[in-house]
This record gives sequence, C-alpha cells and structure tokens, in this order.
Amino acid sequence: MSNSEHGWSDYWQKEGAKGEVFVNAEGESHPALAKYWQSCFESVSGSLRVIDLASGAGSVYAHLPDDHDFELFAADISKVALETLSERYSGVTTVVCSADDVPLDDGSFDLVVSQFGVEYAGLTAFAEAARLVAPGGRFAALCHIRDGYIDSDNRAQLEQAELVANIGFIDAAITLAKTAFDKDPDALDRAQQAFAPIAEQVATGVKSQKKGIHSHLYFGFRQLYARRQHYDLSDITGWLEGMRGELDINLDRLSRMCEAALSKQEIDKITELFEAKGLKDVNCTPFETPGNKLPVAWNLAARRGR
Repeated sequence: MSNSEHGWSDYWQKEGAKGEVFVNAEGESHPALAKYWQSCFESVSGSLRVIDLASGAGSVYAHLPDDHDFELFAADISKVALETLSERYSGVTTVVCSADDVPLDDGSFDLVVSQFGVEYAGLTAFAEAARLVAPGGRFAALCHIRDGYIDSDNRAQLEQAELVANIGFIDAAITLAKTAFDKDPDALDRAQQAFAPIAEQVATGVKSQKKGIHSHLYFGFRQLYARRQHYDLSDITGWLEGMRGELDINLDRLSRMCEAALSKQEIDKITELFEAKGLKDVNCTPFETPGNKLPVAWNLAARRGR
C-alpha cells in the first residue's frame, strides 16, 4: 500500500461517511454543494454511465435523483472509502486506483464528476478525466481553490498543528503529568516552568484559530491535568500518545489538502490540457456560497463534442 493510499484509508476508516470537507453548522453536507450536484444530475437523463473520480465515501452520489437510470461507477485510491460507499449505495461499480491512472477504456462515461478529489492526483489526473469523457459527454467538478475559504482555514490549522509538533507540546505535557504523579515539589515546579511558555504559545494559537487538533489537544490536556486526581497516570499519558498519532495524521492530511488547492495559473494549465484533449466549452469559475466572503471551490466544467 502506498503512503497516499495508507493515509487516506486511515482517514476514511475513522471518518466513514462523515468525512465531508465542507459542511454546514450541523456537520451535514453543505446545502450549496447539494444544490450544485442536484442541478448537475437534473440536467442529464437516460441510461447514462457516470463515474465519480477520487470519490471518497460517495459524497456526490448522495445527491442523485431517486428515479435516476444511471449506471454508476466510483474510483478511489482508498479501498476503505469504496467499501463505505458500497454500504451507502448499492449497485455502484467500484475501482480501487489513483485518479491519475484509471484502468478503464477511453470515452467510457457520459458524465465524469469529482468533488474535492481529482486535484489531489495532479495534472495527470485531469488528463485521465478528459480521456474518460465519451463523445457528447460532460465533465463537472468542484476542486479546492487556493486562498479560498477551505484552503485558508486549512492553512491556518496546519500552521498551528506544525507549531504544536515543533515546540514539543506533547512531550512537555507527558513530562509534566509524570512529575505531578511523582509528588516531588521541586521537580514539579521545574516541569511547570518548562511547560508554561509552551502552553502559552499553543493558547495564543487557539485564540487566532479555534478549530483544529491544536485546540483539541490544548483543552483536552488542560482538563485531564486539572482533574488528574481522578485518573491514573497511564490514562493521561495514553491519551497524549494517542493524540501524537492523531497529530501526525492531521499534519499529513492538511498538507495534502493545501498542496491540492489549485491556483489560477494551475487552472489555466488544466484548461489548456482539456482543450488539447478535445474537450470544448471549458469553463472554470470560483464557486461562492452565501455567508462566506471567500469562494469555497473552483467550479470546473467541460464537454466533448459528438
């Protein structure tokens, strides 16, 4: 299993069908995304072949009309994600593969879609997407946009997660907890003095970016330490070691998401690639939603002539 596949399989193993990138206040699929895909599917009809590239657990297919007559496919690098998708939606043919190397024939699909997925595999993945579009078929995707709402939030979270890792918050917290249980006043005083400036840096980060693993780690340890008389030392150190693993996973995922976000220059390259591959009416615009000053995605669409 490649590092990329392992990382995403870990993510989908934990998140399951809840692994949405952009959600509303209740943690549900954002209505703007639902409206986009509902409109996309309503604009086509008949016994069409549809593939979702880098599908994850099937966010796009959640918005299919009940009476559709589509033959559905889903491709993703994570077998775990596709297993979750199959549990949610019956009758979908799944293909475990990277979006930049899809083992399916040219022109196989009337509609090729992707939501926050195909861009992770780079420019070659867009060439694969174009290759799969049948004569008269269409491509439609929402892709991460550089410096947009999601990307800006991801970069802020990544900055704080990197800070937590680099200043050794977890190691300092473990030392403090162990010293507190040893009941040596002098050693405890030294540990508290060493931990205080580290905790202050993280607390400052929490004030500027409330959401993220750094915040969960900071408040979680603070609560455990304050109530340490109710816990065994192993409970506290075990939680911190578990959070060390979670921190590594978050750093990897946030880094991937930031790297995947497409700049205007990269969109221009994709447009040129699509046109070179025979797609027409290539159009890419920022996808904006009510309540957000920054766009949340690129809305990328194209078609192949008959």
